[in-house]
Amino acid sequence: MLNVGKLYSCSEYFLMLYPDKKTAVDAGRLLGAPARQTAQAAAELAYWSKRLGKPVNYCDPRTPLLVLSMTKKKTYIEVLVGDKRGWFVNDGWLEFKEIVEDYED
Repeated sequence: MLNVGKLYSCSEYFLMLYPDKKTAVDAGRLLGAPARQTAQAAAELAYWSKRLGKPVNYCDPRTPLLVLSMTKKKTYIEVLVGDKRGWFVNDGWLEFKEIVEDYED
């Protein structure tokens, strides 16, 4: 389960990041499975940017994401990934791992 203010990773997939929640909702009605490879992610990025008429980015599986906000049902999640801010569609089957730092005094 995702929580606002926590860092996560989704190490298996490139998540499409939409510029706003409305665009994520529109795309969510049409989406297939997230990309597993860089070339596939880049192709989908170009396709969705053109189809939706807005810039779409993606989250590399190696990059941590910070959850900023989400809808009540946690279907649409706003995140910060590096210097990119966007929304992705969480269909409930993606696996996220919380990134926990151990600090020593």
